Amino acid sequence: MQYIAAAKEQGEKLDQFWLSNCKAGDGLEDLDTAIAEIRATQGMNQRSKADPNYHLVVSFAECEKPDTDVLKDIELEFAKALGLEDHQRVVGTHTNTENFHMHIQFNLVHPETFRMHTPFRDFQILQSTAAMLEKKHGLEVFQGRGPDKDSMHNERDNQKARDKEANSWEQSFSGYLEEHRDALLQIHRRSNPWEELHDGFVFYDVELRKRGNGFVFRDKKTGTLEKASNVDRELSRKRLEEKYGPFEPDKRRGKRKPKEQYRRRPLDPRLERHPAWKRMTGGQNGKRLSWRRFLEQQAGVDAEAREALELQKSYLQIISGQTPQKIKTRQIRSRKSKGISR
Repeated sequence: MQYIAAAKEQGEKLDQFWLSNCKAGDGLEDLDTAIAEIRATQGMNQRSKADPNYHLVVSFAECEKPDTDVLKDIELEFAKALGLEDHQRVVGTHTNTENFHMHIQFNLVHPETFRMHTPFRDFQILQSTAAMLEKKHGLEVFQGRGPDKDSMHNERDNQKARDKEANSWEQSFSGYLEEHRDALLQIHRRSNPWEELHDGFVFYDVELRKRGNGFVFRDKKTGTLEKASNVDRELSRKRLEEKYGPFEPDKRRGKRKPKEQYRRRPLDPRLERHPAWKRMTGGQNGKRLSWRRFLEQQAGVDAEAREALELQKSYLQIISGQTPQKIKTRQIRSRKSKGISR
């Protein structure tokens, strides 16, 4: 909960902050007392062993920043839809170099009954609520939410990448491209000839190539491929050639340095600094084992691995709302709530 107020990511800062349903108060100065209150509430539930925290991120389209009344209504409507209206919440809005977004941390333990409430089928709830709020507040509508043919096709294509992340607990190349999707789209939107587009993509150490009837992104270090249209339909061959003309390959390969690179990384990026991760990637066994396999093997004999295992499971539970055994990583993207992700 402290990180919502801290906004520690590079280029990010706290914009607004408030507390909901906390007797401690409703402002930033009340945060420490509110955290103690929330933990005391959670301590009153001794029956449930699940993580009592639920983290929701509501991300908005570029240049879109609703006023305070709208933001508080969005927070309340999501709380109502999830059945958490009466629950304690920590809310902070952050600004950064890409998109304005709002973090909502829910306490799943009710402050009076002390019963745990875990939202059921929250993915669908979040999608439908986002659509309602888009219309209610005149926010930018995300056109790709419905089950149209292209989105269903992309869903199938991305399933292998999500399964890989679920089994390894490591970020896939598809996940890396999704993480930088907004930046890749901005490069496309401000480029003109093919040469400018290729130059921009180099910043993320990827290149665009023609493959079959479409385009793929290729990681320059590992050679891993991902369909460009899976990242966004604006990057499909049809859309790109409508703007730039017939495809022209990059003719200056290797002459520019990237600022970001796809690398081996745990799904919870904070764990990249954990001693267990450093030990795994620094040893010979780490080259053969996935992060998940390493933790499961070492947790019984090593306290640091055991701690990392619990942290990773908690993170996966928060972003999925599912038990770790059933986790498939997913980001709910609503261009108006331009990525509602947990």
